[in-house]
Amino acid sequence: MKISLSFIAGAALAAVASAGCDPIAEPQLCGEIPEGGCPVGRGGSCDDAACRALHDCLDGAWTEVARCDRPGEPALDAGDGGGAGGACESVTLDRSGEARGCTPALQHPDCPAEAAETCVDAACSTGCIDFFLCTEEGWRGVATCDEQGRITVIP
Repeated sequence: MKISLSFIAGAALAAVASAGCDPIAEPQLCGEIPEGGCPVGRGGSCDDAACRALHDCLDGAWTEVARCDRPGEPALDAGDGGGAGGACESVTLDRSGEARGCTPALQHPDCPAEAAETCVDAACSTGCIDFFLCTEEGWRGVATCDEQGRITVIP
C-alpha cells in the first residue's frame, strides 16, 4: 500500500495543531518612527549621521532608548524621551577612553553604551542586559540590568 507524502504531512500538521499549542500573539506594530529616530532593534546606531536618537518598539509605541548627541549640533532636550510628560532622570556613563572599531561585534542582549544613555526607567526596557563601551583595550562593561529591570552603572 502506497501512502502519499502530502497525506503524511497533512496528518502531522493536524496532530501538531490539536496538541494544544497556544495561538501566536499578534504583534503590536508601532507605526512611523519619530523624526530623526532609528530603530535600535533593526541595527540603528548613533554612528549613522541620520540618527538623532535610537528607539525601540515596545507594546505598540516607540520608546527612546538613546540620544545621539553630536558636537556642533543642538543637543536634544533631556525631556524629549522616556517617562510621563517627557521628563526623566538620565543614565550617565563614564565614556573616558572611548574608541571605535571593537571586534567582535556585540550580540543581543549585549548592547553598546549609547543604548543605556536614556531615562533610567527606560534603559532596561530595550531587552539589553549588559552595556559595553568600546575602548582601545576592547569592550568594557559600563552598565547592567538586574532581574527587576533596574540599571546599575559599573564604576
